[in-house]
Amino acid sequence: MKEFMSGKIPSQFHIEIPNNRVALYPSAKRGESKLLILDRLIGKVIHVGKFADIKQFISDDLLVVNETKVLPARVFGNRATGGSVELLFIVSSLQHIEDQVKVSALISSSRRPQPGMIISLPKGATFEIIDRSSHGGWEGIWSSAGREKFEEWLDEAGVPPLPPYIKRPTEASDLERYQTIYASTPGSIAAPTAGLHFTPELFESLKSKGAEIVKLTLDVGWGTFEPIKTDDLKQHVMHSEAYDISQDTADAINSAKATGRKVLAVGTTSIRALEAAAQATIPIQSGRNDANLFIYPPYEFRIVDKVLTNFHRPDSTLLQLIAAMTGWDLLNEAYQRALDEDFRFFSYGDAMLIL
Repeated sequence: MKEFMSGKIPSQFHIEIPNNRVALYPSAKRGESKLLILDRLIGKVIHVGKFADIKQFISDDLLVVNETKVLPARVFGNRATGGSVELLFIVSSLQHIEDQVKVSALISSSRRPQPGMIISLPKGATFEIIDRSSHGGWEGIWSSAGREKFEEWLDEAGVPPLPPYIKRPTEASDLERYQTIYASTPGSIAAPTAGLHFTPELFESLKSKGAEIVKLTLDVGWGTFEPIKTDDLKQHVMHSEAYDISQDTADAINSAKATGRKVLAVGTTSIRALEAAAQATIPIQSGRNDANLFIYPPYEFRIVDKVLTNFHRPDSTLLQLIAAMTGWDLLNEAYQRALDEDFRFFSYGDAMLIL
């Protein structure tokens, strides 16, 4: 849908990631990816091994995971002239209008989309383009001859939208592997990828060592793939994503911070929700809100003590967030070590635990 790596590479980042190191598929089995462990206290990489090794470095930590579920938001259709069209529905913009839905979509077509264009979709549905949307896509009206609900239609007609740098068609295996084992709340167009490495057996092993696992939801939007295009980070317009923290999760986090227990955020989306909530108030409050917090160095983390993350694109806001946790020198060391150890990068790639 959009070109990959079209943004600014930060001058502080000195690692070049070859295209052949971008993971096009996940590990053969869930949980068999590689893991690099970075210790901020001593400022060095302390371990390189298998993801299951994480058990050696977690004891009574409070793990916070994002239980959002990826929607099958990518749909293929045709123009009236027969030309193929690819749509990525931005489901956070849904507005139900009787038996129709006003919704935004990113559209890829050999012919430039125009207001009034009608796109034929699977199962007798159509999408009529109205105008440009605020996020660079197109607003339009979805309707179905069968008067079915949009959400039900999407489940049958769509496929998971893999990131733009995974340059291959979606396959049947992606329906399972591009979801975490704990995904339960539909709302995202991208997976919280740090959580893709966990298996039920590994969760049980961590619990047996005293770890506690709590859940929140942050609906990952297309903005997570938007590159930084300005040298001045203050000029970057950060996207907004809805998050929801239950009362039980808020209580567990507040208790951990009060007693000195370490909070380990699984993924940058969990960090974003936790730190956005902390910007509002500490102790954090339960409820649904929006996160538009752009974290970059220097930043003082209020909730998060440890992070499990994948390796991110150099031009992304996600790399800036991790740099705020590690500092640029240590982050460069970690990425170079990952290259040297034949790690795979980005969404389907290997993981890093930051202590």
